[in-house]
Amino acid sequence: MLTQSEADALFAMPKKPKSNDPVTFPHAGGKLLVEFVSLDDREIFLFNINRASIEVSKCTYQKRARHVEILRRLDIGGSPHPNPEVETVPLDFLSPYNGVEMPCPHLHIYVEGFADKWAIPAPAELLNSNNDLYATMESFLKYCNVTEMPNIERGLFL
Repeated sequence: MLTQSEADALFAMPKKPKSNDPVTFPHAGGKLLVEFVSLDDREIFLFNINRASIEVSKCTYQKRARHVEILRRLDIGGSPHPNPEVETVPLDFLSPYNGVEMPCPHLHIYVEGFADKWAIPAPAELLNSNNDLYATMESFLKYCNVTEMPNIERGLFL
């Protein structure tokens, strides 16, 4: 488990793709895993895209550090997420969301002691008006401090 300051530092750290080999954005029901590294090559980050097979607009983008720690996860088109209800909210900006069920799209944030159990409404800059999942991926990667985009091709059936 990470401390909050470690998670915040890892999230803020600039990242670049580990490889420039081309991969294809997943079709409905598909998945993709891309590795990133810190600019000094000391930290490895994993980026996942998971697409639903029936509800094609449902998609999850996830940025992990140290292989298992979810720093951020953007859920689109999925089920609402119930936030924990606690007496003392761990981070001030989470106060309005204490015990609240968050509809999609929402953004999960690493919170020390809770992992990715807290979600907030997805920031507007991560979404786009035409529901372009590829453009949303690019926005999410920029939000996660990726300095150069990986070689992810759109594919035919996006």
